[in-house]
Amino acid sequence: MEKILFDKAHSVAFTGHRFISMDKQNELKQSLQAAIIEHYKRGIHNCICGMALGFDMMVADMVLSLKARLPYIHLTAVVPFRNQSEKWSDKQKAKYNYLLSHADRIIILSEQYYKGCLLRRNDYMVNNSCGVIAYYNGEHKGGTFYTYMKAMSLNIPIVNIIDT
Repeated sequence: MEKILFDKAHSVAFTGHRFISMDKQNELKQSLQAAIIEHYKRGIHNCICGMALGFDMMVADMVLSLKARLPYIHLTAVVPFRNQSEKWSDKQKAKYNYLLSHADRIIILSEQYYKGCLLRRNDYMVNNSCGVIAYYNGEHKGGTFYTYMKAMSLNIPIVNIIDT
């Protein structure tokens, strides 16, 4: 596993669902922006993102859009395996590649896919952060549930913006 390139005390991880209904996206973006800015004001400038479809891509896009207003904000992209976007649509790949090319750091945890690598990515993000910003609907399955519960088990503060 790659050496940590950032300070855990100044890093926040993100977790959220892949599907976000169109009617919720604008409200979610506003809540996400407010949560990022609030963390930034407290000195938490490094945003750790798993670069999955849905919420993760929204996070990466939001962090990049805030760079003009928040000069010390950083996007750390934690990629579970090198060809994560291989089976995605051309449009999704283009967005992913754009976001990666503008990230401040890219950490690739594995050269190839293996069963459980997405959860290892989630572990890495939680273990290297002092907080989690989540978009979690309470469903007891999937990677977001896993990451939410992992953060809870480690007593890492969680802000769930699904409720804001």
